[in-house]
Amino acid sequence: MAIDAQKLLENSEKNKALHPDDIPALDLYMDQIIALMSAHLGGDGEREPLTRTMIHNYSKAGLISPVKGKKYSKEHILQMLAIYSLKNTLSIAQVKRVLNGASACGVHEKELAQCFETQLSRRDKISREMTTCMLHIMQETDMKLDTPEDALSFLLTLTDITDTLSNFAAAITEHCFPDPEVPKKKEKKKEKKE
Repeated sequence: MAIDAQKLLENSEKNKALHPDDIPALDLYMDQIIALMSAHLGGDGEREPLTRTMIHNYSKAGLISPVKGKKYSKEHILQMLAIYSLKNTLSIAQVKRVLNGASACGVHEKELAQCFETQLSRRDKISREMTTCMLHIMQETDMKLDTPEDALSFLLTLTDITDTLSNFAAAITEHCFPDPEVPKKKEKKKEKKE
């Protein structure tokens, strides 16, 4: 039985998003943040997009700005949203480099919100382009989803594509957000030699 790849692709498009305008301007408690993220990003029967443990770990690891008291600002929530988005492609260490590097360059609440606005405004067009591209690849390479073997072969191809995109994201991270620890490590090696 032939499977309609176009319908599969269209049904798999990511529709859920937390728009910066949906984040209240007033500070929120942790449970309120978890409820907000779940309402906008969670799905039926899916794992929660954010948990208390995750927030604590992000805070301990320095992924989000230090919290004053028990409430989190809109900037904290935007940082958590960035972590949620980036951790699917980058390692936590790379996410930390990106967020800390962006913060050091003056990317704070207003700029973070603008980054998400830009990304969300591009999302639909990019999804349509990706669908067209994937259907073209399937047609040009005579890929089908008619049998389990065909499906497995296609999944392996998707894994290659995902790996290529992840490597590209890592290269952008390396180039645009240099590791602040590297100069320190080099200095320590020089000190030991002297």
